[in-house]
Amino acid sequence: MGAYPLGNGVTITETFSVLGVPTDPTTVVYTVQGPDGIDTTYTWGLDSEVTNPDVGVYVLDLLPPADPGTYYYAIVGTGALNAAGNGDFTILGSAVTQNPVAWAVDGPCQPWCDANDIWINCGSPTITTGAGSNEETVCVDMTPYAQMASWLLWELSGRKHSGRCVRTVRPCGDTPCGFQVLSRGYIVPSVDYGGWGWGGWGWQWDHNDGCGCVPLDRIDLAGYPVREILEVKIDGIVVPELHNWRLDKRRFLTRMADANGNAQRWPSCQRLDEADTEIGTFAVTYAYGQDAPLLGQFAAAQVGCEIYRASNGEDCQLPSGTVRVTRQGVTIDKMATLGWYRSSTRSGPSAKWATGLALVDAFLNGINPYGLTRRPMMMAPGQRKNRFAQSVGQ
Repeated sequence: MGAYPLGNGVTITETFSVLGVPTDPTTVVYTVQGPDGIDTTYTWGLDSEVTNPDVGVYVLDLLPPADPGTYYYAIVGTGALNAAGNGDFTILGSAVTQNPVAWAVDGPCQPWCDANDIWINCGSPTITTGAGSNEETVCVDMTPYAQMASWLLWELSGRKHSGRCVRTVRPCGDTPCGFQVLSRGYIVPSVDYGGWGWGGWGWQWDHNDGCGCVPLDRIDLAGYPVREILEVKIDGIVVPELHNWRLDKRRFLTRMADANGNAQRWPSCQRLDEADTEIGTFAVTYAYGQDAPLLGQFAAAQVGCEIYRASNGEDCQLPSGTVRVTRQGVTIDKMATLGWYRSSTRSGPSAKWATGLALVDAFLNGINPYGLTRRPMMMAPGQRKNRFAQSVGQ
């Protein structure tokens, strides 16, 4: 029948006839099978989705399907006329609202551009589907090209702009109790109380910033910047933000004093073998990650359009040597070597991005001029954190 954007209803029309004369069967049943393999039946006279507007003509009006993919349908007429027909239609995905996939896909958590951005950039191409009375013209779905372009620029720009990612972690402490009295009479608290301290076996630093009379109890959340804390649970109960916690420096989950001013601390241990709905557990759900800058979004739309043109045999600005890789339903076009992306007349720090695409070159030379493959990291020997956040399960 053709392809329909996600969120649109689908109408299936079939006509029964005998020697070219429209004829009504006694019973008409539609069966629709979704991408999940589940069959749903619609019977004329019982289900309002099936109507009979004219002799021999039966129409099935489906509400917008929830999942993208290919749907198969069959129609069977029995009684006064025994006949059957079948067909299929496709629901196109969206680059903005995506259902989670069942496999791990390396790349940003969200596409950098919308499929519509690429469609407009490419001159609003259309395709004709079906034949005869079922022939219709639909917009080309640019969702896969938005995903490919986003992955490519995410890789080339150093994997810094992942979009909004969501993670649930189960924080744990790894600092034992203990303190030491110095010869001058000063009591040195353990690291668990903040600052330099005696951990029972040696001196160490808990990585907390010292400022004020009382050190803050913090959890260092992975993934910068942390955009928002979605939920905090202790013993399976949601802990409200007021008088309990706050987000500091887009990184630290800081424990706050209660309504009476009494200091509170995060749990230092928990039952990791139990679900976070049980007693003795501690979980934090949060969103993190940077959005691609506006120039990067425009660059992704340009790259997506060129990949579409190359995939369809049209003239494009992508060089020869493009390789297409398809794995688990995801298709990505990439260059045979990364040499195309960097100027061949220079090497090392003086090399420049030279893709031939103006927006892409401007973006990459601004965001990642030295061609780094990922965000830089710093590790200091001997530095020890008193609490870390780790994921549990898949």
